[in-house]
Amino acid sequence: MKSIHLQSLLDAYKDLSESAFLQYVQQFDMEKMRTNELDDLNLLVEELIKAGEPPLHHFFVGYKIKQISKEFDLLRIGKNYIVNIELKSESTKNRIRKQLQQNVYYLKFLEVDILSFTFVSSTKTLYQLKGDRLIKVSVVHLLQVIENQQIRMLTNIDDVFDPINYLVSPFELPHSFINGEYFLTSPQMTFKREILNLVERNTSVVIDGAPGTGKTLLTYDLVKTWRKAGKRVVLVHGNVLNKGQRILNEQYGWAIQTVSEMSLESIDIVVIDEAQKLSYEQLQHIRGKLLESKTPAVFSLDAGHYLFGEGHRIDVRGYIEKHFDTKIYELKMVMRYNKEMQSFVQQLFDQRLVIGKQHFPNISIHYFSTKAAFTQHMEECRRTNWLFVDCYHFERPTTRDILGNEFNRVCVIIDSHFTYKANGRLSAARKSAAIDPLQVLYHTIIRTRKKLQLVIVDNVTILQSIIHLLKNEN
Repeated sequence: MKSIHLQSLLDAYKDLSESAFLQYVQQFDMEKMRTNELDDLNLLVEELIKAGEPPLHHFFVGYKIKQISKEFDLLRIGKNYIVNIELKSESTKNRIRKQLQQNVYYLKFLEVDILSFTFVSSTKTLYQLKGDRLIKVSVVHLLQVIENQQIRMLTNIDDVFDPINYLVSPFELPHSFINGEYFLTSPQMTFKREILNLVERNTSVVIDGAPGTGKTLLTYDLVKTWRKAGKRVVLVHGNVLNKGQRILNEQYGWAIQTVSEMSLESIDIVVIDEAQKLSYEQLQHIRGKLLESKTPAVFSLDAGHYLFGEGHRIDVRGYIEKHFDTKIYELKMVMRYNKEMQSFVQQLFDQRLVIGKQHFPNISIHYFSTKAAFTQHMEECRRTNWLFVDCYHFERPTTRDILGNEFNRVCVIIDSHFTYKANGRLSAARKSAAIDPLQVLYHTIIRTRKKLQLVIVDNVTILQSIIHLLKNEN
């Protein structure tokens, strides 16, 4: 998004037709604004002009942080501080304070002071957040704040906002999670309220969501809420426990268990996370335990987990719906969504797919046919803290933890077992029924947060295909 002069925006709104105005704001990568928002902005600008000669340039209007869609009405980015102004026709002080506090959380990663205001147009009242207090201030004060700001020149505001800062994982940042340094989206909040009510009435629930929809955060937030309310909650994880889960157990007294460890004695609620990884025998075991204890359960799963796999043994969600009286909640809006990785993996898995011009600056390739050189590269990756993933050697602890977690820097092997079918779809020979290398490759790539290395071993065909893709020749 590009910055705009507020008076220019308002002049265009007043003088242009609706279609021409939309075309105008699109030049700044702005979305269509509602009439009431523009009217509120017009009143604020009028008040500022009455107070003096306000510098109305360098404002970003209606900016949304990519991937999480957090929106700010007005932002002005400075070297000495950031000015955030929210526009309301009417509101309560409590709602105003809560919104500004959330805004401060999202803006604090820019590492400069934040001056947050809300203008209520119905009363022409201006509020500023001071610490945790909301105080009424004059428009003259806001004018002085804008005048004294040292503008940071930005070509594109996206350059200063890294969505990764806002995607708190209970596994990656357990301390931040426990301290409440995150916010749930509106759909998550709605689901949370309904799930709390249903479980209180002894009804079981399924939370279904693909990677990046916030399923895990919602699940763990529910557990945290129940624990704070004094409920005895056990969280059963469908895989080996990762480091973050062990921290929650050891430092915060959580009860996160594997299926084999599961005990429901004196438990109020059981939560099964990563339920799609359960075997038929494990599901039967859990069902028996739940029937015996009459404990309500929350099943958190990704029903589409085997999107690229073949021969998975069981439809876990179907089993749960058949054998339990449950309410299904589906999270669909992807928050943790690395567009670069998502676009790349889609085209990697299907050569026929044409997405258009794409850039992959965070993806690199390395080809080896010499074992000694490959081994040396592998050791260097590990030494420099890259997660090294072999899609076939699933016994390695680091690889076992891939599914359900996220990593900043990942190095993944694509060897001679991978090939393309005649229909252009990627395939891989399976060495065992328990491990699907395509699943490991797919989930490894989409869970990469920043940098991805593809190490191609003895596979010239795949190498050429990826070079073609990275050169953006589709």
